[in-house]
Amino acid sequence: MGTGKRYNLPALRRAAAITYRAFRALPQYIEWGMTERQLAWRMGRLLEQFGSERRAFPVITAFGEQAAEPHHKANGRRLQAGDIIKVDAGAVYHTMRGDVTRTWFYGVPGPEFIRRYQAVYAAQHKAFSHMRAGRSGASVDAVARTYLRSLGLDKLFVHSLGHGVGRAIHQPPFLTPRRKGQRLLAVGEVVTNEPGVYQPGWGGIRIEDMVEITARGPKWLGQAPSRFEDIVLQP
Repeated sequence: MGTGKRYNLPALRRAAAITYRAFRALPQYIEWGMTERQLAWRMGRLLEQFGSERRAFPVITAFGEQAAEPHHKANGRRLQAGDIIKVDAGAVYHTMRGDVTRTWFYGVPGPEFIRRYQAVYAAQHKAFSHMRAGRSGASVDAVARTYLRSLGLDKLFVHSLGHGVGRAIHQPPFLTPRRKGQRLLAVGEVVTNEPGVYQPGWGGIRIEDMVEITARGPKWLGQAPSRFEDIVLQP
């Protein structure tokens, strides 16, 4: 299937813009004692407010140790000081889907969270610099995975680096060490770049952004705070 059948780039860029706008607005609604379900509801409302036709998938919110589950289903767990907050969500615009994840820390983070967050952030940016048409998804995944291995974190990176996103939330190309990662990236495709680390009983960190593959190289499809100094929230 050609890329044109999977992508309507103007609509996909709009879906991304709506998604990033919602992520920029969300922190002002995060407060002590709220539940994961309440935060998921708020994110869904923001997506709708900014123009999403529906949710690309059920909003994923996870607090504290529950952030160790990459695709955690929101429940009644209440937010406390010292919690990790992970949110994964996407807008839909003219059938095109957004897919973005942010991780915040609520309170004063310890040294291990700081180390791991900075590692995930660096891994994402190293992978971004390798995203070029004609390179395989596996080779891009390897850039992030090799960096995390150098820090002893590769065994906590339990999923692939990314996937195509468009009419479907998961579609080719796939940024994975598995066989389907041998497919080459092409101009006009949009993929996610989402390294993460997860440890049961501790929590998890994922930073996910949408990247368009252009003839001039990779292009971020939006912005929401992801630098460490911007993701620490005070109760």
